Amino acid sequence: MKLSGAVGTTEGRDPIQVDRLEKWAHRNLKLNKFRCKALHLGQNNARHESRLEEELVESNHAEKDLESSLGAQKTNGIVDCIKRGMAANKPKGQNSLALHKVIMVGSGGVGKSALTLQFMYDEFVEDYEPTKADSYRKKVVLDGEEVQIDILDTAGQEDYAAIRDNYFRSGEGFLCVFSITELESFAATADFREQILRVKEDENVPFLLVGNKSDLEDKRQVSVEEAKNRADQWNVNYVETSAKTRANVDKVFFDLMREIRARKMEDSKEKNGKKKRKSLAKRIRERCCIL
Repeated sequence: MKLSGAVGTTEGRDPIQVDRLEKWAHRNLKLNKFRCKALHLGQNNARHESRLEEELVESNHAEKDLESSLGAQKTNGIVDCIKRGMAANKPKGQNSLALHKVIMVGSGGVGKSALTLQFMYDEFVEDYEPTKADSYRKKVVLDGEEVQIDILDTAGQEDYAAIRDNYFRSGEGFLCVFSITELESFAATADFREQILRVKEDENVPFLLVGNKSDLEDKRQVSVEEAKNRADQWNVNYVETSAKTRANVDKVFFDLMREIRARKMEDSKEKNGKKKRKSLAKRIRERCCIL
């Protein structure tokens, strides 16, 4: 893909910078309609435009790539344009929709990004370049109710524990992914589970254990029985998926959203119950004072 329009021509520019920008455009063209418009990229590409009406992606890594090619001043202008476009095109009433925050965790290379992009765009991206973290948001219909899902796709190897903990702290539910073809990634799920429980201080946090790459049965290293036994120990569900064939991709996201929704309802009832008990205790104290 050759770039034109807002980013100017590629003639006379550093080939390395041009290559980085073209990779950025290729990676993000299908991910953000407003970003593409701001860059004059793919505006006449119906294949992408028709499916991107309301998706949103934020990627600091992409902005850094862009800045390295265009310079900070021009990049800031483009980012401002993107934000204005997002605000102008935001559907009315979107803020009133329930928002469920999902965090993807697991070792690098197990297919977290592939699952996320398959769910978001119905497309298998085999050569996706992982970043520190990419955030996606999409409107979906969950059991007849229109809601929003926010997905934070982590790289799996955060450099600093504080960054990792902040990711976990912001999540309402977790998809813990391993590859059925890689025993080490399955072993690592125990560490991710332990880290999440430590940060959330809640053993009942919405959580699904996901065995990805089920299409590679001939290369399986982790048996279904072994994975189910671990899930039973954690009192969570186990589902096998394939980002390539799309097997159970929707299922894991929607099942987790249902768990998140149920947890929110429980928390709301508990909170309301505490308020009622507090109000009753206050009335009793007031009556005692009167007497």
